[in-house]
Amino acid sequence: MIYIIQPGFHLGLPERTGVYLYRDKDDNIIYIGKAKNLKKRIATYFYDTKQHTEKTKRMVRAAKTVELRFASSELEALLMEARLIRSHLPLYNRALRNYKAYPFIVLRTDQPFPYVEVSRDSIIPGAMYFGPYLKASWLHHAVDALNNWLKLRRCSGPLPSGSCLYADMKQCLAPCIDSSIDAAYETNVTRAIAVLEGGQAAVKDELEMQRDDCAASLRFEEAMQWQRLISLAQYNSKIKRSVNSHHTLVVSQAGDLHYTGLVIIHGRLIETLKAQSGKEEAVSAMLQEARRIYRGTKGKLSSPGVEEVDEMLIIASWLEHHADELETYPLNEESVVTR
Repeated sequence: MIYIIQPGFHLGLPERTGVYLYRDKDDNIIYIGKAKNLKKRIATYFYDTKQHTEKTKRMVRAAKTVELRFASSELEALLMEARLIRSHLPLYNRALRNYKAYPFIVLRTDQPFPYVEVSRDSIIPGAMYFGPYLKASWLHHAVDALNNWLKLRRCSGPLPSGSCLYADMKQCLAPCIDSSIDAAYETNVTRAIAVLEGGQAAVKDELEMQRDDCAASLRFEEAMQWQRLISLAQYNSKIKRSVNSHHTLVVSQAGDLHYTGLVIIHGRLIETLKAQSGKEEAVSAMLQEARRIYRGTKGKLSSPGVEEVDEMLIIASWLEHHADELETYPLNEESVVTR
């Protein structure tokens, strides 16, 4: 549905969940947003404008029409918004401008004496990948904190033949010059994996104890290093749960006898199903189809591409914090379990 922007036009907008697309006089999409209540959200652009930023004021002045696309749930609207922004890259959607590959932490277990690096490159056989992450700057600080703690080697490729600055400064266990540290190095690699996989209780307790001890001794810079590791473990735990555990059909009602089902496998939106019948019949039909898709897809997905990262993070966050607002059906069980 497309509406011409004129005085009072927003009063006739529907109070539904969905996505809105502002277009300029040349019909170019200049901004895309989502809202649980489209009428209320769009109305905010046209009153109390003193609270708006200069960017928002320019966008509102340039907008001549607004297109509405409806969704059956806020989660569906979030995913629709992400896809539309990625496709059109509107002028005023700065958050997703200059879209590029997200970084991963790579544990080079394909090399003797594994080391950690940040990479956007293609998959390296034998290496372990963790992520994806949104901010590379934060990520490099977290990797530095991990290396400072565990003293893994920081040189890339094959093991060098001699010592280096990191070894001389005791910032690396230096397996290149001391073969007796093999067992200690392997132990530290195991600890690195524990953090990167989300942190077991014992690992989290150790990190928190180190952070608290440093803070109590007024060593705040060291405490920040430990906090970065804690944050890294917490973030990775969230992503791991999403990718490994979220095999779900999320059902929402889009109107009388209209139902939508989002098929989520390994934390990714694989397909959107529609059904028009009574609720029991609709859910049964969508669940049967979703489980068929699940059996054909589980374990066969490649590493997430750039296009999927935003959706993975949206889904992970939503299922983590808003599960009680959705009606979900697990795909890896034959029984039907709702919220």
